[in-house]
Amino acid sequence: MNQMSELMRESVDYAGLFPPASLTLDTVVANYHQYVHSTEHSMLGRLIIPASRLGEYGELRKSQVSEISSPACSWRISALVPPIEDLDVQQSFQKFESAIDLIQKFNNQKNIANDVVDAIEVKTPNLAIMEATIERLPSGIQSFLEFPHSKDPGDLVHRLKTDTSNKDLFAKIRTGGTSPNLIPTPEEVARFIWTCSKASVAFKATAGLHHPVRSDYRLTYEADSQTATMFGFLNVFYATMMSWEHGLRIDELTEILSAKEPTLFGANDDEIFWGDFKVQADRIKTLRSQSIISFGSCSFLEPTTELQDIPGQSHESLFPN
Repeated sequence: MNQMSELMRESVDYAGLFPPASLTLDTVVANYHQYVHSTEHSMLGRLIIPASRLGEYGELRKSQVSEISSPACSWRISALVPPIEDLDVQQSFQKFESAIDLIQKFNNQKNIANDVVDAIEVKTPNLAIMEATIERLPSGIQSFLEFPHSKDPGDLVHRLKTDTSNKDLFAKIRTGGTSPNLIPTPEEVARFIWTCSKASVAFKATAGLHHPVRSDYRLTYEADSQTATMFGFLNVFYATMMSWEHGLRIDELTEILSAKEPTLFGANDDEIFWGDFKVQADRIKTLRSQSIISFGSCSFLEPTTELQDIPGQSHESLFPN
């Protein structure tokens, strides 16, 4: 088996509700059903939905399941919750706690397909808000805490590393957006990956990652969209895997994150490799679970389709029967 397939297993969290796709919820549910049953399903991760729309989602899913004759497989959902924005304003806590209540209600009520929210995503811009957030997070659900990419994440990563609550805590970084100013620099992303690697804190990435390799792309699907240099998901995944396996320096990670040549991202039946740095086949699955969990993308078709254009890759090698 080509190890690119193992590297990208369950890597794409589908976020079709969000820009630049901005699809309706019924379209997103229909799309995810299609992707679950596609030949590319091995790359599919969770479905991303705001906690506030879980009730609406449940009704759509009930209607969908009642219309298909085969048994419905359960879906894993990552729910977005509003952050605690101001520690001195009670309403800020109430919005967060109400979202958590909606998640627990959804999980406690048996739904027709046994779908489950098994992940939460929330912004934590500083240490004080992170402390308040962790205190109120439920146990038994993976929680991804989003850090601002413009600041050194050392204190926030250290807080996750030294947590004693027994909650499943992970970091998160936003790697793009619909305007150029939302895209971090390669050095900022390298600093984040390096810091997480040193602390052995796993993370996910989101935004601007629906293409495999760094290049200039349109920021939205509009005909007059601006273009900007965007990260590729292979850049982020290779930098992360090589960092955890080989302890690369920030400048070495920056080089991987800045690379625009698809042929640099090597994979065969035995390993993935970047120059002389390699991760062997028997290490890839374990290392993925310890380092980079997934990436959020408003498209599932672009990542899976464009990955097949990488030299040495094909549908048969990436998605074997």
